Amino acid sequence: MGTTTLKEVNSKLKQLPESLLDEVERYIDFLKFKYEQDTHAIPQWHKDLVLKRMEENETPVDAFGMLADIKNEE
Repeated sequence: MGTTTLKEVNSKLKQLPESLLDEVERYIDFLKFKYEQDTHAIPQWHKDLVLKRMEENETPVDAFGMLADIKNEE
């Protein structure tokens, strides 16, 4: 697909049934969220924490194991 103009997108939106506009809006929100996640750099504090754990040879956190333990306690 080539470059799509805002005019073309608006034209297509106007052709959709009104019942689909909520779904389109949610999808646009999803795309915006996804783009923001892809463009954000990893914060320095997070890098520092990971490097510290690597230097101290700490065992990585096993999130699935933690969830299993919680379920077993119930």
